[in-house]
Amino acid sequence: MNRWKRLAPPHADPWRPWLAWRGSLTWRITARARDFRVEVVRQGLHIPNEDEYRQLGQPTHRRALVREVVLHAAGRPVVLAHSIAAWRDLSGTWRGLRGLGTRPLAEALFTDPLVSRGPLEFVRIDARHPLGRRARQVFGRDFPVLWARRSRFVKRGRPLLVTEVFLPALLDLR
Repeated sequence: MNRWKRLAPPHADPWRPWLAWRGSLTWRITARARDFRVEVVRQGLHIPNEDEYRQLGQPTHRRALVREVVLHAAGRPVVLAHSIAAWRDLSGTWRGLRGLGTRPLAEALFTDPLVSRGPLEFVRIDARHPLGRRARQVFGRDFPVLWARRSRFVKRGRPLLVTEVFLPALLDLR
């Protein structure tokens, strides 16, 4: 399985402008497509993927809030977003996550001056990666290879890990 890296793909890669964008991905998508919506696929206490524990700074095999949404634009799914917050932070720093519903997480992250974003990390995933398997479950089909990026958002010292899996239809948004 590939490892997360801090180097974005080369400039010639058509995915680079999307992957390297440091602002709100939601805002960038809505600037290119009028028909935007958020579909909540899963939200609840679950065991995060193994590599996500280190990013949260919590012991392995502890349940955390896992929120998965599909961002739709121009009538097609373009991003599978996967966010993780430690259970103990749901009644404190990140309590607002529980009531987001179909509102984009970007509203809470990019408008709050107390939230800072760490470096972006990138990986190409396939069906062997947990998020590749999750994409297959959500969409009912295999994807040969998908780009994903993640970053830690921190508020009052407490982390929130946001991973975005880029789906092929995203490149159609010009």
